Amino acid sequence: MLIRSLIALTVRRLANDPRVKAKARELAETHARPVVDDKIATVRQVARDAAPGTHPARVAGRALKRLLDG
Repeated sequence: MLIRSLIALTVRRLANDPRVKAKARELAETHARPVVDDKIATVRQVARDAAPGTHPARVAGRALKRLLDG
C-alpha cells in the first residue's frame, strides 16, 4: 500500500511539472501527429471512394479494416 501511494504521488508531481508537460507536447507533435494525420487521410479516402447510397456501417467497416491492416 505504501509503494502504491508513493508511485501515485510521483505520477501526480510529474503530471504537474511544466518541463514534463513541454516534453510530452513536443513528443506528441513530432511522433503522434504524423501518424494520426495519415490515419485521418486514409479514412477520408475510404469515405470518398464509397458509392453513394452505401450503408454507413459498411463504409465504417472498410475504413476500420484499412486502418488495422496498414
